Amino acid sequence: MKKQETIRWAAVGFLLVLALTAPFFGDSTTAVVIPLLLAVVLGGVNVTLKKRGTPGNVE
Repeated sequence: MKKQETIRWAAVGFLLVLALTAPFFGDSTTAVVIPLLLAVVLGGVNVTLKKRGTPGNVE
């Protein structure tokens, strides 16, 4: 796994942690939904880039 790909997946992990811990800090649905949606979108982009074999992901 390349450094750039690791950074992209770290962002997905961070957003998932935010979405999972948000209920402990209040009752805001938006605080859960927005990070969760962003994590899903970024994860989809990461998978798409890996399938395409972009020059940054050549192993």
